[in-house]
Amino acid sequence: MKISSRLRSLSSSIRLLWGCALISFMTVSCNTQTEEKPHPMEVAMERIVQSIRTTQFADRVIEVNALDDESDALLLLQEAIDTCHAQGGGTVLVHGGEYLLNGTLHLRSNVCLRLEEEALLLFSGRGDDFLPVVRSRWEGTEVMGRSAMIYARNAENVAICGKGVIDAQAGREMAAWGMKPGETDFEENVFGTHGETIEMADVNRLRAWGGEQRSERQLPDSALLTMGEGTFLRPCCIELHSCNRVLIEGVTVRNSPFWCLHPLFCQDVIVRGVTIDSHYPNNDGCDPESSRRVLIEDCLFRTGDDAVAIKAGRDADGRRVGRPSEQIVIRRCDFQSECNGLCIGSEMSGGVSDVYMDSVQIGSVKNALLFKSNKDRGGYIRNVWVRNIDIRSTAGAVLRFENNYFGYRGGNFPAQYEDFHIENVHAARCGSFAIYYDGLAEMPMQCIAVDSLVVDSAALPYYLYHTRQCSFARTWVNGSLLPDSLPQSETRQSCEVW
Repeated sequence: MKISSRLRSLSSSIRLLWGCALISFMTVSCNTQTEEKPHPMEVAMERIVQSIRTTQFADRVIEVNALDDESDALLLLQEAIDTCHAQGGGTVLVHGGEYLLNGTLHLRSNVCLRLEEEALLLFSGRGDDFLPVVRSRWEGTEVMGRSAMIYARNAENVAICGKGVIDAQAGREMAAWGMKPGETDFEENVFGTHGETIEMADVNRLRAWGGEQRSERQLPDSALLTMGEGTFLRPCCIELHSCNRVLIEGVTVRNSPFWCLHPLFCQDVIVRGVTIDSHYPNNDGCDPESSRRVLIEDCLFRTGDDAVAIKAGRDADGRRVGRPSEQIVIRRCDFQSECNGLCIGSEMSGGVSDVYMDSVQIGSVKNALLFKSNKDRGGYIRNVWVRNIDIRSTAGAVLRFENNYFGYRGGNFPAQYEDFHIENVHAARCGSFAIYYDGLAEMPMQCIAVDSLVVDSAALPYYLYHTRQCSFARTWVNGSLLPDSLPQSETRQSCEVW
C-alpha cells in the first residue's frame, strides 16, 4: 500500500510538472508568434551604424587659453594641434574666450579639437586669409581653391567636439560674392550659384572645365583648375578631405561663406548634436560627398539653403572620379531650412545609394524631400528609405523627384532613379504638388513605393511623368484616399519652386 501510494503521488507530481512545462512552452510559443519583427529599415540602419569605425584618442590633453588682447590666435591653436599630433595624439582643450583667427585651422590625425561652452572661434571672414589654395570640390567639380576655415586632408581619427561656437563671419566679405554687386540682403534662388553674382564668371569657368571629358581617374593637384587670389569661389566653413574616422559633435556653426559641413571622400563619419545657424547663399547644413558610412543624428539645421544635401560629384568630372555616396543614416534631426529639407543631388554623378532617413521634423521649406538631377549628370539615386517625417509646410512639393533640374548644359547622361521606400510622412500644408515625379522617356523613374503619406492640404495632389512601378498605399491628400496606382501625365508640368 505504501509503495502504491508513493507511485500515485509520484505520478501526480509528474503530471503537474508536465502541465507546467506545457503551459510554459505554450506561453513562449505565443510570445514568439506575437513578437513583432523589426522593420527592415531599422535593421539596415543599425547595420550601417554598427559598421562605422569610431574615433578614439589618447589621454593626453593640451589646454589653450584665450589671449588677453585681440591679436591673431591662429598660431596659438595651430601649434597646440600640431604638438598634440606630434606627441601621439589626444585632445586640444580650448577654454572659454574669444579666439580671433585670420586664416585656416588645419586638423591633424589623432587629435580631438574640443571647444568648451564659452569658447568662440571667430574667423576673419576675409577671402585671402584662406589662401594658399587647397584641393577641394566646388559644387561637385575638383578644384584647387580657397581653404575652408577648418580643413583636413588625408587625416585619420579626427574630431571637433564640445559646446563652443565656430563663426566664419562670412558677412564681412565672402558671402557677398554669392550676391549681386551692391546687394546686402540675401534672397534664395536670386543669388548663390543661380543668379548673376560676383563669382559667376569663376563658376562658369569651373563648369566648363568640369564638363570636359578626361580619361584619368586620379589627377594630381597640378592638373586641376586653380582658383586663388583674384577669384571669388566661396569656401566651406568645415571641410574634411579624404579623412577616415571623423566625429563632429555638439558644436554650433554660424555664418558660413558656402556649405557649412563638407565631408568629402571620407569614410566613417559621425555628425551628432550639431547646431547649424547660417543664412547666407548656398548655406547647406551638411553635405556628405562621395563618402560612405555616415551618421547624422540629433542635429538642428537652421540654414539658408538645404538642411542636408548628399552629393557625389558633377557631370563629366564627377563621372571621371566615379566615387559614390553610400550607407548614410540621418535620424532624429530638426530641419528648419529656408530652402529644402533632405536633398540628394543635384551633384550626384558618382551615384548615391543606401540612404536612410528616420524621425525628422521639417519646418516650412520649399521642397521637403527632394531628389534632383538633369541630363548632364549621369549616375544614379537608388535604395533610399524615408520614414517617420513630419512637415509643417512646403511652398513646392512634399515628395519631389526631379530629372530636369536647371543649369542643364546640353549633355546626354540621364540619371537612374530606382528603389525608393517612403513611409509614414505627414505634411500639414503644401503650396504645389503633394507628389511630383518628373522623369525622362529614355530613363523612367521606377520602383518608388509610398505607404502612409498624408498631406492635409495641397494645391495639387499629384503629377507623374515617365515613371514605372510606383505604388501608393494608404496615401491621403486633401482628405481623399488616392488609388494605389496613379495615372501618368500626358504632358510635362513644372514645379517652379526651388
